[in-house]
Amino acid sequence: MKRNKRKLLFLCMTAIIIMGGGIGLYYYETHYITATLTKYEQTETTGMQNRTACGWYQLYSYYLQPDTPLPSDRLYLVDADEDGYEYRLALLEFNLKEYAAQKLDAAAKKNIRTVLENFSKTKMKVIVRFLYDWDGMGIQSEPDDMKWIKKHMTQTAQLLNQYADIIYTTQGIFVGSWAEMHDSNYLSAPHMTSLLLHFASVTDASIYLAVRTPEQYRSIMNEYETHMERYQKYDITMEELKKRLGLFNDGMLGSVSDIGTYHKADIAPSEEEKLAIRNSELTFQGTLALQVPNGGEVVNDNPFNNGASAIKDLSAMHISYLNQMYDDAVIHKWKKTVYSDKTGIYHGASVYDYITDHLGARFVLRDCSLSYRPMQRNDALGSITLENVGFSNLYHTTDFTLSLKSKSGKKEKILLSSDTDTKSNPCRWNAGQKYTLSFSFSPFDLEEGIYYLTAALTDPVAKETISFANDSFDDDLQGYCLGTIQIQKGRLQHMNQ
Repeated sequence: MKRNKRKLLFLCMTAIIIMGGGIGLYYYETHYITATLTKYEQTETTGMQNRTACGWYQLYSYYLQPDTPLPSDRLYLVDADEDGYEYRLALLEFNLKEYAAQKLDAAAKKNIRTVLENFSKTKMKVIVRFLYDWDGMGIQSEPDDMKWIKKHMTQTAQLLNQYADIIYTTQGIFVGSWAEMHDSNYLSAPHMTSLLLHFASVTDASIYLAVRTPEQYRSIMNEYETHMERYQKYDITMEELKKRLGLFNDGMLGSVSDIGTYHKADIAPSEEEKLAIRNSELTFQGTLALQVPNGGEVVNDNPFNNGASAIKDLSAMHISYLNQMYDDAVIHKWKKTVYSDKTGIYHGASVYDYITDHLGARFVLRDCSLSYRPMQRNDALGSITLENVGFSNLYHTTDFTLSLKSKSGKKEKILLSSDTDTKSNPCRWNAGQKYTLSFSFSPFDLEEGIYYLTAALTDPVAKETISFANDSFDDDLQGYCLGTIQIQKGRLQHMNQ
């Protein structure tokens, strides 16, 4: 009897052990998951690639006359230069001299709309400048009464607002020779502030504004802050204005004062003080241009625009755009000057090519990582590192996504998105800085298989992919592949295969 009990107990214990082992094995097989990263080497590449809203621009000038349509030969545009460089920016100048004492008529408004419509069909964004003079006679050409300038601002804004998506920035407040805010009756602090605030109030909040010099910028801001009661009728706050107001410089690198742009440098008593004033203004622009565009044209072949000096100052000012047509002597010098950096990928290229590739924002993927221990219920933790090696930031909305994708593209898990994560917003990736973006995911949420860790930038307006300066773009994935992550479930199963 006792023997039978012992035998029964033994059988029960054996069954329990077998059952427990089976349950344990089942738990082990269903909960043992690995997530293994195989990194792809990220190689930085040269070349402009597909970067929107930055680079060299072409100038298009339109003289508007009452009851006169623009001739068809004035409606041309150039998409690329003879070397195959694809323009992504154009500066449009509209001369309103014929309307100095009257409203814009239907012909003028139709001409402006036609030009903007033509450019809306291209990949280019536009820089817009309205003016009354392009002969260096600003005072003689501009309206005698500021009311006409404000009326023209209101009329043109109604057109600009319809094409806000393609406007990179505007330049000036309509006055002065070439609208460069010199040689004008309207350059006192109250006049400039009144004109700028009026233009800001009637234009869409997404449209950037720009004045000619840092001193004018500071004068306007100080006038507005000190005498807010004078400007209560304008529908824009100080904070809103700061987010929209930048600079343009058409005397760039032309002298120690950038041809009078920093006028105090011209009258300083010593070379040391001149340079100190210049460097202070470069620093001012560098801070400002982290939020708003800065660009223009280089002039006057001189030591300040020699290769190394030019690159240093363009980077310090965060320049995103330059005129390719002016100054030809400086641009020719850059094309003939060899860039020297034995540790860099541009060693032996021309200074012109280096500057071309670094105008605007230029993002490079550097590295990635992943940490995960099998049998843990916590998420896998990863990161990617990227760097903005360009001269400037991005200023218009660009979508960034980091995702896991199957090669077919049918399976995708979004890890990071600029729609929901502010750190993933490309407009926050400052020039000259590296950024590490962290991500996480649960391996239990994924099916077994190999997933590609893919980064992508897209322009939501143009609906096109923006390039990273890397060689890892995959057409099938429509993004840049940093590596693969393999998800495996059940260790024994895979050990026996």
